[in-house]
Amino acid sequence: MVEEHTVTNDAARGANVYDVLIMGAGFAGLHGLHRLREDGFRVLALEAAPDTGGAWYWNSYPGARCDVESLVYCYSFSPVIDAEWRWSERYAARDEICQYLQWVATRLDLRKDIRFNSRIAKAHFDKNDQLWHLRTENGEEFLGRHFIASSGPISTPIMPNIPGLSDFRGQMIHTARWPTPGPDFAGKRVGVIGTGSSGTQLIPLVAEQCGQMHVFMRTRNYYMPARNRPLTDEDYEWWYKNRDDVRAKLNRSEISGGGDIMLDEDIAKHPNSTNGIDLRREERFEILEKRWEHGGAMIGYAFRDVIWNPEVNEDVSEFFRKKVHTFVGDAGLAEKLEPGKFPFGTKRPTVGTDFFETFLRPNVSLVDVKASPIERMTEKGVVVAGKEYEIDILILASGFDAVTGALTSIDIRGESGRSLKETWVDGTATFLGISLVDFPNFYMIGGPGSPSVLTNVVRTNEFQVDWIADLLCQMRENGHRIAKVKPEAQQAWADKVEKAATHGFWGKTDSWYVGANVPGKKRQILAFTGGLPAYRKACNVERDSGFSQYGFSHLAELADASVLLS
Repeated sequence: MVEEHTVTNDAARGANVYDVLIMGAGFAGLHGLHRLREDGFRVLALEAAPDTGGAWYWNSYPGARCDVESLVYCYSFSPVIDAEWRWSERYAARDEICQYLQWVATRLDLRKDIRFNSRIAKAHFDKNDQLWHLRTENGEEFLGRHFIASSGPISTPIMPNIPGLSDFRGQMIHTARWPTPGPDFAGKRVGVIGTGSSGTQLIPLVAEQCGQMHVFMRTRNYYMPARNRPLTDEDYEWWYKNRDDVRAKLNRSEISGGGDIMLDEDIAKHPNSTNGIDLRREERFEILEKRWEHGGAMIGYAFRDVIWNPEVNEDVSEFFRKKVHTFVGDAGLAEKLEPGKFPFGTKRPTVGTDFFETFLRPNVSLVDVKASPIERMTEKGVVVAGKEYEIDILILASGFDAVTGALTSIDIRGESGRSLKETWVDGTATFLGISLVDFPNFYMIGGPGSPSVLTNVVRTNEFQVDWIADLLCQMRENGHRIAKVKPEAQQAWADKVEKAATHGFWGKTDSWYVGANVPGKKRQILAFTGGLPAYRKACNVERDSGFSQYGFSHLAELADASVLLS
């Protein structure tokens, strides 16, 4: 049933009211700006950085590189982009990803509708004029009928909870806020806290430059060699022939990560849609070995049932633990580097080059702070088990307040005036990871309750952008002003997210997947773990029903509705 409202007539200030305001000009923000502008909406994107790039703009630490293959970590919506851009490596480095997004913004003429150096501080929905009011940190204000948050699920860094951290008098840098220019490591004593993706990539390169490195290892992760290499003419010839098929397979994949491409015939005989339990144990290890030699993020995801079948998961986990000893001949050191006793896939695996080998360097020491936690920081360094490790530079590769942090760190308030942070204090219920009760005309890309971080995030972003755009187009066609998701629809999806998480090992490990890395954050699975096909199906059912799980309000009589509806 359509709900009728009387609204403030804002036609007189129509020129100052955008149809859509977008937070962020990374992958999702740029695509959203392009798609909605092509649909005839008046759109503005607000970006905190001086240029496009999203989270990649800020993560400029040495070795920063994507762990999804570049051929599938890019847009698929534009034939122009497909035809004109060519990646140089199998796994693109941070600089090339930023160059790509900057080129896309220029090539599609998006820059004129992006306001750079504009970090949003507040976003409030005013129930009187039924508009979103946004204010940036530099005091600018913007009005919009719809507000799309595309700030990225892994973009808000967190500091480690270490006593005396502020006492340190050397240089302290978080990988997600790397300075330009970066520090000179020559002859310096460097400490690194964190061995997730950022630490794995950074440690080998900084170790080559510094005088001494102490790696304070909190978590022993599952590590996979990237086997990175330049892309050749032959690679691109194969890609142009198989691109559509690869992308279609990614849309059907239930496996986390980016998906495999350019596999040799032996590996392709056993796609990652194969259940490991249907194979002999020897066959599983043979497949894993072949994928190990191929390299990349999908080695451990060789089997569809790896995340829920104990026998298969233990085989995969054992395979990675034993592999450490092929890199590190020192049995004692290798044992300290072996992945922890947690199921593979319940923490984000790392992908890199020469990570284990770096610990054999004479200027690198491994300090196990899982066994003996860091006691405190001092002016000169780090104290562990009563010993002070003096350092000149402290690098914090300590991770992110994932999925929700970029949203709860901003004062976002819905119709009732309640903030998003308050709304999610007891859990992050959403509808499809896109909409929220009490937040009319507010949409998230990569939000909690969507599969986002467990999938090829660019592909999932594209799907969500198109879905949101279709919703806004339908509203315009029907003369609707406001879209409010129904509470029962949100609860039903939240229940589905929770139920999907019980089918597997997701809750067995402390990780950012469940918010365990952020003190005070409610422990719950933040992403939909039921697979991308199930998610796409649920979204398509809702779209095909005419977005039946929303209640809509008509536009009031306005002096110039064409201004408001572009």
